[in-house]
Amino acid sequence: MKSIKYLYIILLISCLWLSKATAQNDYNSVLVSDTIAINFQNHYPISAVNVIPGSEMIYLKSKKLNSYDYSFTYAQSFFTLSDSLPYSIFDTLIVTYRSLKLSLQKEYKRRSLVVKYDEKFGDTVSVLTSTGGFSPEAIFGSDMQKSGTIVRGFTVGTTKDFSLNSGLRLQLSGRISEDIEIVAALTDENTPIQPEGNTESLEELDKVFIQVKHPNVVGTFGDYQVKQRYGEFGVIDRKLQGLMGEFSFEDVNGYVSVANSRGKFNTNSFNGSDGVQGPYRLSGLNNERDIIIIAGTEKVFLDGIEIKRGENNDYTIEYSNATITFTPNRLITSASRINVDFEYSDRQFARSFFGTGTSTKFFNNKLQIKAQYMREGDDQDSPIDISLSEDDKNILSLAGDSRNKAVKTGVKLAEPDSLGIVRGIYTKVDTTFNSIDFSYYVYNPGDSLSLYNVSFSYVGEGKGDYTRQSLGYYSFVGIGNGSYLPVLFLPLPQLKQMGNIVVDVNPIENVTLSLEYAGSLWDKNRLSALDDGDNYGYARN
Repeated sequence: MKSIKYLYIILLISCLWLSKATAQNDYNSVLVSDTIAINFQNHYPISAVNVIPGSEMIYLKSKKLNSYDYSFTYAQSFFTLSDSLPYSIFDTLIVTYRSLKLSLQKEYKRRSLVVKYDEKFGDTVSVLTSTGGFSPEAIFGSDMQKSGTIVRGFTVGTTKDFSLNSGLRLQLSGRISEDIEIVAALTDENTPIQPEGNTESLEELDKVFIQVKHPNVVGTFGDYQVKQRYGEFGVIDRKLQGLMGEFSFEDVNGYVSVANSRGKFNTNSFNGSDGVQGPYRLSGLNNERDIIIIAGTEKVFLDGIEIKRGENNDYTIEYSNATITFTPNRLITSASRINVDFEYSDRQFARSFFGTGTSTKFFNNKLQIKAQYMREGDDQDSPIDISLSEDDKNILSLAGDSRNKAVKTGVKLAEPDSLGIVRGIYTKVDTTFNSIDFSYYVYNPGDSLSLYNVSFSYVGEGKGDYTRQSLGYYSFVGIGNGSYLPVLFLPLPQLKQMGNIVVDVNPIENVTLSLEYAGSLWDKNRLSALDDGDNYGYARN
């Protein structure tokens, strides 16, 4: 009888212990549900780390899977499906399981070794190094080549406080997939200094871009050079900043470019002087003198032959001063015909560019059709280093296409100083010329009669009344005997558009018949509707 009593006591204690253990197990675990899409790798990681074995339930198409339909690896918290299980890539799995309430990670490591078994030979393994999530390999991939520089420096001067400078330049190249390659040059530096034009090749320190390459498509973001030729009229070679895409398939290829134009294109043609190798000053479209040549954009022709840049070659160029000097390898005379194509920056208006072109072949390359459209223009509502008043805009609206009408006086009465005294640098002299009242200005800073500050503009040799002596110092030399006038030219915002189509026919081998037709629009002043009758032009070849 005693043995039966003891047996009941043991059974009661066991039941109480099991009940407590079960309740404690439920209290220390949580029910988790994950929704996972079917993938080709047949590898399905779950969100929790500490899975209670046997607590999982997996549903496919609202049907619970049996234990033989999948294989669950609890240590790494993932499962795989059986190959015999019917499913498609569009299906979704729902997984429910219980997980312990423990703040644990799968692994605690700085670096770990990953062992990968060979698919063909089970006894052969390769050991890989796995690093943290913020390593270069994790960010860029193991196939990416990286290089760069970090610069630290300081600046100090008599009129400038001490300051620290730093800069980072990073170059990337490599494949991010089997068909996609990336090339990039990135920097956080601001490099306003132009390279010196005394070598044949230039190092473009300010060129920043990301280029993605595919066998059929190439995309470039940032600084790039667009070089396209669609017939005789549709030729372009420009340095731009923006986005460009190029595509090439079996019978179709083309490009699209959307960018901010870094400068304006211009050509200077002039004859040399006997015994003068330079420097020869280059000017803008409207004879502007204070321009900056965009480095590497120039093409120099001497007597119709393109020549090379460099101290050991044919010429050197000062991009910041817009001057060109020829080396002794090219002796310049008055008979030398010099032509310089270049891009320059005048920082007047924001300037945009759009270009697109395509070429298509038909009938086994017997017929080829090419078409292109380009648009480049100033944004008249976005001036950069200038400010246009309502009076200035009114002058421009009445000027039409004439730059000589878009002028205002360069004479201003000096502002009084803190003592109320007007201190200018030019004195006004009134006189008569051919019985007509005439005034001119004499440089005389510090004189009590010097009440004016005067700005001068270059108008061409023999077309002005003043000559330039030094910075800010101009002297009156008589009417029509100089090259400067006390006026300010207002900038004319312009718009250029051009489109052309080319048809090439190959009737027989080595014989090509070509027909080209082009149309263009050039609005020389977008702020004026006057003189717009001559904006359009056409050509054929």
